Amino acid sequence: MDVNMLTYIQSENEFSKASHRGFWELVRSLFTRRNAYLLSFNELVKKLGPRQTHNLGILDIPVKSIVGSAGGNQHFTRHFLPRMTDGRSKERWRNIYTLAITGRGFPPIEVYKVGDVYFVEDGHHRVSVASYLGWQTLQAHVTEIPLGGAAEAEFYRRLGWRTGNVSLQN
Repeated sequence: MDVNMLTYIQSENEFSKASHRGFWELVRSLFTRRNAYLLSFNELVKKLGPRQTHNLGILDIPVKSIVGSAGGNQHFTRHFLPRMTDGRSKERWRNIYTLAITGRGFPPIEVYKVGDVYFVEDGHHRVSVASYLGWQTLQAHVTEIPLGGAAEAEFYRRLGWRTGNVSLQN
C-alpha cells in the first residue's frame, strides 16, 4: 500500500473529526446567537451597489481572513468546518485532504477581496482542509473590489465589525 492510499484511508477519520467540530460549532451558535454560516458575498455587495473590480493575480492570503462564500456554498460552517455530509462533498474533502498531506498540492482558490476579508468563489473544500490543518496562508487568485471611505465603513458596519477588524465576531 502506498502513502497516497494510507493517507486517503486516514482522511475518513479526519473528515469525521472535522464534521464533528462543525456540528458543535452549529450547536454553540444556538446558545451564543452568533452566526454559524458563511457570510454571503452576493448579499453584502448587492447592498453596496455596483463596483469596479481589479485582478490582483495569485497571492498568498491569510486563511483566517476568508470569511464567506461568493457561490452560496452552505456545506461549511463559518470557520469552514464541514456541516453537511453528503457523499459527494465528503469525497471531495477527503481527496483534497489527501493531496494536502501527501504534498501533491492543489490549484489556487478563487476569491474576492473586499477590504481586509475574502470570499471564496471556487475552492471551499480547499479552504476547509487548509483551515482544518491549521495552515496560515493559502494561494489564491484574487479579484479585489476596492472600497474607500464611507463605502468601506458601511461594509464593515454591515459585517458587524469595526473598520479593518477581521476577527470573527459574528
